[in-house]
Amino acid sequence: MIISRIAYGDEFIPATLPDRTHVIEAPSPISPLENPEQAIRDALYSPIAHDPISKLVGPNSRVTIAFDDPVIPQVPMKKPDFREMAIIVLLGELEKAGVKRSNIKLICANALHRKFTNGELSTILGSKLTLAFGPSHLYCHDAEDRENLVTAGETERGFEVEVNKAVMESDQVFYINITSLPFHGGWKSIAVGLSSYRSIRQHHRPFRGASGKSVMDARRSSFQKLIWEMGAVVEKELARYGRRIFTIESVLNTQEPQELIAVFAGNIPDVHEKILDVLYKQQVVHLPRQTDVAIYGIPNQSYYANLSKINPILVRNQSLSYAFGLYHNKPLIREGGIAIFVNPCFAEFNEMNHPSYVEFFNRILPDTQDPYDIWDFYAEDFAHRPEYVHKYRYAYGFHGVHPLILWGQGAFPLRHLSRVFLAGAKDFEAAKRIGFEPFKTLDEAITEAESSLGRDCTITYHNSPPSFITSIEM
Repeated sequence: MIISRIAYGDEFIPATLPDRTHVIEAPSPISPLENPEQAIRDALYSPIAHDPISKLVGPNSRVTIAFDDPVIPQVPMKKPDFREMAIIVLLGELEKAGVKRSNIKLICANALHRKFTNGELSTILGSKLTLAFGPSHLYCHDAEDRENLVTAGETERGFEVEVNKAVMESDQVFYINITSLPFHGGWKSIAVGLSSYRSIRQHHRPFRGASGKSVMDARRSSFQKLIWEMGAVVEKELARYGRRIFTIESVLNTQEPQELIAVFAGNIPDVHEKILDVLYKQQVVHLPRQTDVAIYGIPNQSYYANLSKINPILVRNQSLSYAFGLYHNKPLIREGGIAIFVNPCFAEFNEMNHPSYVEFFNRILPDTQDPYDIWDFYAEDFAHRPEYVHKYRYAYGFHGVHPLILWGQGAFPLRHLSRVFLAGAKDFEAAKRIGFEPFKTLDEAITEAESSLGRDCTITYHNSPPSFITSIEM
């Protein structure tokens, strides 16, 4: 069986797969909205379980508009970006309500991701918006700025909830979201995007007892439940002042580039339920059974390499979290099966954007690859090291602890699988250092998988991008 294109780093290459290979594709794209700007206005005029804007703000209101950072979506959507359209429409409605432009702040909710320059923000907001607001009114969230963080409380399980002061002190907060995967959106936008390391460390660390429920399975995921418990703390605290966050969420289709297919606005829980319904309809492929072997092409266009450069840690994360991890119910690959990822995996880094990645790769991984030991021994060091804090706050670097977070996300997949192959590897040592078995070609990797699991083993090719989610019948 000849496949015309499989993602391989910066390109797509042809491949020959065994004739018995089952190829799964993303669902056909849902038709895009004919008039996205009008759809946004309609959503604002008829919010779900929330008062309309005209009842929320007035001439003296202090307003914060927070939005997803350029990490999302994995591949830029068809222009104009939803965030640009939504902010422009929202600003028009705020102006009608008499809100002064000087009382409006735009905050990029980048959490522990790196901050972005105005030029980089213009790729999602457009140049007019980035030029219209000064640096004190358009800026990136700082998860290490103690003066601008506030504790909202604790969950019943004792998890601290710390967020940007603007969440608590604004008369009205709006959040503009692109829910490109079920992992995104809802309370995660606030409880993670506008939070701090102190708060994020509680749910982004590796859990030894993780059951394997995917974070992409939003209605079953333990991670999602914890995030929503934290969101409830924020919601309760805001209720003391008669305030509620107003969210504007969107869904994109599987076209390339992706297009807008749905917009809902209003109360976070009610809006997110409707968003998930549309997202699951667009992205989920139902399958009757698991496979012995799955093949995934891994592009260099990955979330944490957007506007930057991929590196081996990001190749690993893209493979284990955003390829293997795209499932509901059960993983696509059975327990003890083999994953074959396809990427050249060069040992190269953007040292400005990923400073702590370099030390993590060169100093920590040669000594140990155990995600639990790595977190226990090194997380606080990497999180609080002055040079990494400085580079996060002022030099466009990912937070020092970020590579350790990503490394921990690979704990369950590596426990579930018997072997993990990297086909087309150009640097065998780099592949081994991230826990993968390297092969020069995909043919060699498939031959070894058949030798390990039998020549009649089932093989599935997960053809992406665009991203989609498999759901195995329970």
